[in-house]
Amino acid sequence: MSLSGCAAMFHGSTQQVSVRSNVPGTEIYANEAYIGKDNGVTTFQKNKNYTLTARKAGCSDVSVPTSKSFDAITLLGVLIDFGLVSVLLIDGAATGAWQQFDQTSYVIDPRCPQ
Repeated sequence: MSLSGCAAMFHGSTQQVSVRSNVPGTEIYANEAYIGKDNGVTTFQKNKNYTLTARKAGCSDVSVPTSKSFDAITLLGVLIDFGLVSVLLIDGAATGAWQQFDQTSYVIDPRCPQ
């Protein structure tokens, strides 16, 4: 038997995020894990925080923290069990699904000399 909160059921505990750069040859990282060159798509766990970095030789790295906000679907758990298990334990502590990333598409360019 598997337990799932409302936000986890409807929106999942992960979100797909795409990142690209306008500067050719830029390497893109999420928490120092390589995503791709010039662009890439990755999956973020909602219960973790991420920093995206654009890096290119001869240029200054640029890092951007991602932000999250409350997913209102979580409140449906109040109708199931007054939110005690579905909201606090499942969507909150276990999966982080009560949050969602504010952006799912980023453009990050390193600072290169002109």
